[in-house]
Amino acid sequence: MRFVHRAGNEDLPFDIDEESAGTQVWFSVIGPTLDALQRGQLLLLDEIDASLHPRLSAQLVELFQDPESNPHGGQLVFTTHDTSLLNHLNRDEVWLTEKGEDGMTTLTALAEFGGDKVRRSLNLERAYLQGRFGAVPDVDQFTVRKALGLAC
Repeated sequence: MRFVHRAGNEDLPFDIDEESAGTQVWFSVIGPTLDALQRGQLLLLDEIDASLHPRLSAQLVELFQDPESNPHGGQLVFTTHDTSLLNHLNRDEVWLTEKGEDGMTTLTALAEFGGDKVRRSLNLERAYLQGRFGAVPDVDQFTVRKALGLAC
């Protein structure tokens, strides 16, 4: 299989291994996505945002949300670090993970947070990044600086 890119009036063929990582990921994901939508199946994607432009990740989510493109009720379950996807999802579709001091990971539904923390008008991405729901990494700058030989 070869991809063709138009450069002016010229068509330039590329092998898949010559394409960007984003194009390779999109190509590897779109087939299973179409199958899941056509057959009403479950599609699991780890790191949906890996090498994909945020708009492409959002488009994958929207394909599953749109009854016209998903007439058989296919489901998408994915992990991501792309916080912009929070504003494309319903509150009951979001689960957060947080690693405790003991090294164990806790899974919490966003829907478990009540009141002002998750009100409908809230920008979920901004609230998450502000730490309102936990599940945000906290890098110990002292330890990093010490490892770099910058701390006494």
